[in-house]
Amino acid sequence: MLCRFALTVSLVFGAASAQRLFAKDLMPRSRMDIMRGLIAEYATVKAPLPRGEKGLFLKTDGEIEVEKLKKEITAEGTAIPPDVLIQITDIVFRDKEIAFEINGGGRKKTKWYERVEVGTGYGTAPIAPRDGRTPTGSTVTLVFPKKLQDMTVEEIKEYLLPVLDFTPVTPMQALTAPVPPEFQAAIEEKRAAEGMDRDMVIAALGQPDRKVREETDGVEQEDWIYGTPPLRTVFVRFEGEVVVSVEEYSGGVTGAAQPAVMTDPRDAR
Repeated sequence: MLCRFALTVSLVFGAASAQRLFAKDLMPRSRMDIMRGLIAEYATVKAPLPRGEKGLFLKTDGEIEVEKLKKEITAEGTAIPPDVLIQITDIVFRDKEIAFEINGGGRKKTKWYERVEVGTGYGTAPIAPRDGRTPTGSTVTLVFPKKLQDMTVEEIKEYLLPVLDFTPVTPMQALTAPVPPEFQAAIEEKRAAEGMDRDMVIAALGQPDRKVREETDGVEQEDWIYGTPPLRTVFVRFEGEVVVSVEEYSGGVTGAAQPAVMTDPRDAR
């Protein structure tokens, strides 16, 4: 009897050990690999994505939570229709979910400087105006039946396939409007250049890490910042919708990151 009990305990313990061995919790290194492999990645949407904070919910067995999706589209409207090329701009890991921010997400974000106020003779005033633009992105949340286990980028793409098609595309395919020839090479080389618009910069560099808006002499300017000093950092400045300067900071040195793209061959003389 004792021998049978020992055998049973051994089998149960062995099965539990095997489960822990082959179903590890999502490791920090795997999280970093997923972030590096999927942030700024392009994909084609296969289902409508709603506006607002909630977005679309997809189970790992390929089932879209249709009722939730219909409710969100009815309440918030459609942010992104099917067959549109999108970009993953952020990833958030939760206990049993991974949320993929699409095209900046559908949640209104407040910049740190928009919450800062300074004292005046009549009270306090914000140092910068709030961004009044409505978010135009969405979110795809991948829902797992249990706590996140260790997985690869390719496995994540397989799970997302019912909603996002990761068939390889080039940055040029991410743009819906024609791109002037003088900017095509810059986009393919993943660099910004003076004269580009916002869509071209996103196609070249992806979404910025930070944005800072200010007004100088009545002209509204916005800086898109890629990277964090003292590491390599690129500052792309817009006036209105057009890039007016691109500067790079690296190891304490600043300077023009790339020259303006020349549209007239005589400018090279």
